[in-house]
Amino acid sequence: MKDEGDSTDLHSRQFPIREDMAYQLKVWRFERVGWYLLVLCMLLGLLGLFSRGVISSQDARSDDGKVRVEYEMFHRNGSTNPMKISVRATPESTVELEIDGELLDGFSIETMQPMPQRMRSSGQGMRLRLQADAQGQATVYLTLRGDGLGLFRSHLNAAGSNDVKLTQFIFP
Repeated sequence: MKDEGDSTDLHSRQFPIREDMAYQLKVWRFERVGWYLLVLCMLLGLLGLFSRGVISSQDARSDDGKVRVEYEMFHRNGSTNPMKISVRATPESTVELEIDGELLDGFSIETMQPMPQRMRSSGQGMRLRLQADAQGQATVYLTLRGDGLGLFRSHLNAAGSNDVKLTQFIFP
């Protein structure tokens, strides 16, 4: 009768084929780690690491609360993602918003709604003149297409407001 603790299945054999069980156990461990990494990548992808999702969605505000930006931190090259910029100002007034930094190096602005009253280039970025509504809110919706690769840092500010810093990453 065979002893339960003496399993010959995990010993190297020469017949009917030559086996190296120590090497085979290492291969099986490596495969198991690979499966765990694959499942981890799938979960992170579902959560938004590679595009839209919980991990990617950001809501940045200036310290004084006048400027708010809702955007996606992670993009794929060639894909489009929305960005919503809201500025608080005095009711029915115009407010100037400056977008500066690497945003325009890594992204193309596909759409901008509503169109600003005036738009001009400024250094590395651009300045938009927006009309505030009766509640003192000026909002602009952008659709950004990722054209670059890597990390892009930029900042937005309105006249008399603190900067809002944005960090975005574009995957290939």
